[in-house]
Amino acid sequence: MGLVTIGVVLRATVAVTVSAADNTLDLAPAADTFVEAGTQTTWDHGLADHLTVDHSPADVTYLKFDLSAVAAPVTRATLTLSCTDGSSDGGTVYPVADSGWLEGTHKGGTSNSANGPGLKWADLDTNGDGTLDAADASPFLPDVTQPLAVLGSVVTGLPVTVDVTAAFQGGPGLYTLAIASAIANDAVYASRESATASQRPRLHLELGALATTTTTTTPSSPPPTDTTTTTPPATLPPPSAGRGPFRVRPMTLQAASGPLKGEGENLTCFKKHGPAHPMEVGRIHISMPGEGGHHVILFRPHPGPIQWPPKLCPLTLNWDQWELIAQTQHPETDWKLPPGVAINVSRRQPLLVQTHYVRGKHPKTPHAMTKTKLYPVDPATVTAHAGALFLNDRSMVVPPHSRLTEVNRCTITGEGAQARDVKLLGITGHYHFRGQGFEAYRVHKDGSLGELLYRYQGFDQPNFQQFADPPVLHAGEGIEWRCQYQNNTDKTFTYGPDASTQEHCILFGAYYPTDTVQEAINCTHDKDSAGHDVSTVAIVPGE
Repeated sequence: MGLVTIGVVLRATVAVTVSAADNTLDLAPAADTFVEAGTQTTWDHGLADHLTVDHSPADVTYLKFDLSAVAAPVTRATLTLSCTDGSSDGGTVYPVADSGWLEGTHKGGTSNSANGPGLKWADLDTNGDGTLDAADASPFLPDVTQPLAVLGSVVTGLPVTVDVTAAFQGGPGLYTLAIASAIANDAVYASRESATASQRPRLHLELGALATTTTTTTPSSPPPTDTTTTTPPATLPPPSAGRGPFRVRPMTLQAASGPLKGEGENLTCFKKHGPAHPMEVGRIHISMPGEGGHHVILFRPHPGPIQWPPKLCPLTLNWDQWELIAQTQHPETDWKLPPGVAINVSRRQPLLVQTHYVRGKHPKTPHAMTKTKLYPVDPATVTAHAGALFLNDRSMVVPPHSRLTEVNRCTITGEGAQARDVKLLGITGHYHFRGQGFEAYRVHKDGSLGELLYRYQGFDQPNFQQFADPPVLHAGEGIEWRCQYQNNTDKTFTYGPDASTQEHCILFGAYYPTDTVQEAINCTHDKDSAGHDVSTVAIVPGE
């Protein structure tokens, strides 16, 4: 057993106790604090030697754990706290989607701790009504719809341990747990700043096997006694001896809906990162629970400086800077790529999840938590990579009191010596609420129209059509996509992200094979200064 330290982005280092014998890991919090309502609404308790859980005044405890360097899957996670003041209700543990909060630099003992840099009650209770509920827009709210564990009755001087495995299934990264109580008899626990090291919070992890592959070599010379060797993929760390075939759990990217009660819409952007080691993704499953879900989109940046959008993000991102990897406008979308085809995600690659929800007066739940799961496949089985296809019409015009069809073309296979065959994995269309129908056709090399590739009638929830037998677009061929509109207003609608005043005509798809591992094809249809139609194809090589 040894002691190592792992540096984190905050001011602290995290003590980690590793046991190689049984493949377990003990983690101290990277940060912990508690927030309190009432007179301490703006107080920073980050350096307090205790953590309080109470209902009146309300105290909520926060613990952050850094699993960025944990490549192996977590098969079991248990949280141990040392009680320094007992209660009949030690609190309930909940996950928190965003771990971007700061611990702070004050102990919270006096009013001198007011307005410190750490997480405070005021950061959570954004409407200032003294309660944490659906009306608050903070990304650091506990997800009360997913209770992880109940601490129950806790006794002064005794530790308490609960199972929190469900919170740590998203792969490497930062995780936050929150503890809240429904009774006024407060429970107090030792914090990571406690003078007694044995009483500090501890997360105990039991880890599964890392990935391995098995290859058999038959040399021309007489074979040795054993011709089978176990070799890890180049993208993964060397596994311990004796571990079985390729086995890696999916990486889950959670992103909250924002409050579902009220009026208006929530468009929220969450910064994420890829796993600690490169991943070949063969399946993406997106869940968008709750009422009012409009879309969930997974992006990664194009090469160059990254310009992260704000948390409350704009209606659309800059398509010249962000590549759309996957998206859904359905409660559940399960995209399975063909055998041998994968989407490559680099080690710690910046990722972005955008959620879009429409609020309602009487939602069944105050919040919803979306999940985007990336399922890895054995790198040794990957023979081709999938790329994103994004076709955008920026020249569209929908006049008042009209019914019309916008028609756009793009030679996505390239032209001349650069042309190549591509296979379509899937297609979906997008427009705003004047849209009535979407179609996509093959365009032959001579410009004639080929077969229908995709059709959707209506506005809401266009389907993502996955091709069981991917159609091949041959070198020099392209796609024609059409958007049908019905405008019953006195307004003219042109291209733009604002659904109330502008329109879209966008085709999103996926294709293979790519020339580079993370390639994408963007096509923009527009008009030049003389008013002529112009389609520009950009091959983005990726990271």
